[in-house]
Amino acid sequence: MAELISVVQAVSDASMEIGIRQTPLAQALGSADEDVVQMTALLSAVADDVLMDEHYQDLLGDGHWLVNKDGKFLTRPSSDDDRLLFDARVAVNGLKYRFLQAKGLEFGEAMRDFVVRLNKLAVRANNRVLDLNLDDGRFV
Repeated sequence: MAELISVVQAVSDASMEIGIRQTPLAQALGSADEDVVQMTALLSAVADDVLMDEHYQDLLGDGHWLVNKDGKFLTRPSSDDDRLLFDARVAVNGLKYRFLQAKGLEFGEAMRDFVVRLNKLAVRANNRVLDLNLDDGRFV
């Protein structure tokens, strides 16, 4: 699986890529910046989209998408250090897409990046080669 990313890192990266911040975030939860608060809240919507993808249903079949530093599964962020259990780039792309959509801005390219990344990960996961000639119990 790819690198796990923290809540604050996902929100920070998405904010800087969109251009609403020029410096990395020190805090996402409890921030005074309304855009950061909105983007942090949108993590749940991104997780819902991700968990509907077949690849992540297989990988995260229990529906958990977030874990704290003690290993406890969460349904919503409780700390900036909580880790997302899905691909970091999917998280950032999903936040950008959902944020732009929520603001009523053009989100088509961000949505395409999000969906393409999900599809590439699914193809990579499902691209297992089965050797039908390598069956020990097979008699020819």
